[in-house]
Amino acid sequence: MNHKAEYPTPPSLIAQIGSFYHTVYRECDKIFQGHFFPLQMDQVPVLLMLYYSRGASQKDIVISLGRDKASINRTISVLLKKDIVKVTTDTIDKRKTYVELTASGEKLAMQADAIIGRFDAVLSSELTEHERKEFDKTMLKLIEIVTPC
Repeated sequence: MNHKAEYPTPPSLIAQIGSFYHTVYRECDKIFQGHFFPLQMDQVPVLLMLYYSRGASQKDIVISLGRDKASINRTISVLLKKDIVKVTTDTIDKRKTYVELTASGEKLAMQADAIIGRFDAVLSSELTEHERKEFDKTMLKLIEIVTPC
């Protein structure tokens, strides 16, 4: 058996995690498109973070999601143009902005949360309770290893 034909990428942990990540995002994009959802999957984490936190500063979004500032700013610009968020400037520090969902953003976030919840349930149903706990434990351990102090 040709090892390279069976595994088009090296069978390393990084390749496996990357492949899983991209596959999940592609499948979620397809599901969202099937529901005529107006956002792409890479914008959904910002939407849901704002939904769960009831608003946050752009800096807090960057830190919470572990994404770069430019990426978050682009996503917020898209959400702002679609009237999904409103952005206000801090009264004390004019450099600081606060982002929160509009009423239409709240509805969209609830829809996204339901869609993601169903997809998560499908994935989780394929794991035993023990496998799910071990998966969570392993993922948290790996995140801790690669997260700078």
